[in-house]
Amino acid sequence: MSRTGKVARNIFIWTYGRGTIQYDIICALILAFIFFVPPSCFIQKKTEKPQPTYQKAKVQPKNTESGTRNENKR
Repeated sequence: MSRTGKVARNIFIWTYGRGTIQYDIICALILAFIFFVPPSCFIQKKTEKPQPTYQKAKVQPKNTESGTRNENKR
């Protein structure tokens, strides 16, 4: 395995012990990312969705000429 591959593997698996220069560099990079990346990079932008078009339903008036009501039929 090449030297670059070993370094990448060690960083990904985090095999460096505390107090080593590699550990300090990785921690500094993480802290720099946290403090220097603007919050706007993490806010999801709202996209406008097209409003659905609804068709108006035609409402027919009830036939009240017969004079009977069928509301409480049992």
